[in-house]
Amino acid sequence: MAADEEKQLLYMTIQSDNKIVVYRKQASGGEKPVRTIEGNDTQLEDPHGIALDLKNKLIFVSNFGNVDFKAAGRAGRFGKFEPPSITVYPMEASGNVKPLRVIEGPKTLMNWPAHMAFHEERQELFVANDADNSILVFRATDEGDSAPLRIIKGPKTGIKSPPGIALDGKLGELYVANMGTPSITVFSVTANGDVVPTRTIRGGPEGAVGLMIGNPGAVGYDTKREQILVPN
Repeated sequence: MAADEEKQLLYMTIQSDNKIVVYRKQASGGEKPVRTIEGNDTQLEDPHGIALDLKNKLIFVSNFGNVDFKAAGRAGRFGKFEPPSITVYPMEASGNVKPLRVIEGPKTLMNWPAHMAFHEERQELFVANDADNSILVFRATDEGDSAPLRIIKGPKTGIKSPPGIALDGKLGELYVANMGTPSITVFSVTANGDVVPTRTIRGGPEGAVGLMIGNPGAVGYDTKREQILVPN
């Protein structure tokens, strides 16, 4: 999920239905979405992460690449496998819309691109690259088969199976949830390569079973309370 605080809207990817739904932030019960992005033209393929560029009014969505679609003139639904990708849409997009652009190809190094975080000031997109044990950083304007601007990866990083990521723009820090450790590793937003985290949050000593933090599927940052939030 991602929030537009100015317009009080909540954006959510629905993995099983290959769609994006937008709700009022205060929605409750069976309230219908404000709008939905869904259809074959959207190129939504097993969408996981979503991030918003509020300055340029854009939506970024990471896709694993599993496609479930309706074929014209044929009954039922059909599937296929495509390369992982990041699709980009206008903030006000609705219905069966084509992406403005797509980041996809072998140079991207994407492998199960999960949650994402967008750094508005730096105009950079941070991607938790789950199956590759890495964090990829792309320029906001990247398109096609683009190589990442920076990659955080290697044994020193402590990154393993990272499904979640969050940013603290004030301190310039990046928080990574590692389901394979399990832990939260903290890096500078400019980190690159096989670098040691500035600090690591675990529920126990390294190498031991870490109680309290187990299977951390995501991580968030509360700017008002200055707290790191970890669901287990």
